[in-house]
Amino acid sequence: MKKIFFRYIAQSFWGPFGFGLAVFCLLLLFGSLFDNLNFFMKSGAGAATFLRYVVYQAPYFMVKMTPIATLLAVLFSLGGMMARGEWKAGLAGGWRPLDMIRPLLACACVAGAGQFVLQETVAPDLFMRSNYLFESKVRGREDWKRLVKQDVTFAAGKEAFVTAHLFDGHRKVMEQVILDIYKEGRLSLEINARSAEWQPAAKRWVFLNGVMINYSGAGRPSEKPFASYQSAVSVPPDNLVLEKLVPEGVSILDVLRRLRLLRAVGAPHAAERTLLWVKLAAPLANPAMALIGAAMVLLAKKNNRFFSFGLALGFGFFFWAVIIMGQEAGNAELIPAAAAGLAPAFTFALLSLWGLRKARAI
Repeated sequence: MKKIFFRYIAQSFWGPFGFGLAVFCLLLLFGSLFDNLNFFMKSGAGAATFLRYVVYQAPYFMVKMTPIATLLAVLFSLGGMMARGEWKAGLAGGWRPLDMIRPLLACACVAGAGQFVLQETVAPDLFMRSNYLFESKVRGREDWKRLVKQDVTFAAGKEAFVTAHLFDGHRKVMEQVILDIYKEGRLSLEINARSAEWQPAAKRWVFLNGVMINYSGAGRPSEKPFASYQSAVSVPPDNLVLEKLVPEGVSILDVLRRLRLLRAVGAPHAAERTLLWVKLAAPLANPAMALIGAAMVLLAKKNNRFFSFGLALGFGFFFWAVIIMGQEAGNAELIPAAAAGLAPAFTFALLSLWGLRKARAI
């Protein structure tokens, strides 16, 4: 009997969930398309490019809209039970309110797990493909990943530092470049060159048309000009200057890899640490939304599908805005990265538990 009751309530979740997910994704997708339609029309991109852009964007929107669809599903499911008298019948039959909410929480956790899998597998790669289509094919921006940088300094080893007036990640070259090599904290060797090129075969940076200044000997530094010098620097171009961070286009493994590189070169990484916690906490939004939905229904004790749809949409986007504000606060190091990721879901879950307690559901 208990399994049948659990399954019956759980089945009422997935219909509204699928409907809400489809509608919310379409709303977000159409909003994105209308926002960028002017660029598509001016570029003369064909229908095939337009459709590919839509397909590539869809998984990202599904990830973002899953918590809102979960909220709508709970509002519809519990509201329907109350409208049909099933809630009162369940209470009369000895079922506690939490017993009838628990199947919906289980469904919300399953939805969260699906969201996490999509977030870590398909969505990042397809989102980056959509960015490539839009930025490169539609807007014609070759360096939208910001692989070309000016006046950069980075570590190229334990005691080696490179300063370049221009770093071109596409061509794998540097211009007006200086390599400083230290020993025991003191400058030992300086290589000042007009340019440097990455040699894939040797896996080394080759400096061209420069001068080598040796500070390790006694007396004055010695200078030696050169036309070509193969250095010991073996750090690939991709690891020297990272691409522009696109939060929607990276998985947790990508963020961890980027964090290791940033820490190795001593670069700021507050945004990456915050993004890591935001991605880890993302699935928790679903059970939080399920609890919020249950509290809303039990406190209002009324069912109106149009009102529920509007409530889910408005409250869901409000929750999304809170997540974004928390992430920005973490990026600015106003709050710890873990708090930036976890606080929104836990705050809303605590508010919902207070609401459920007030409704005498727990």
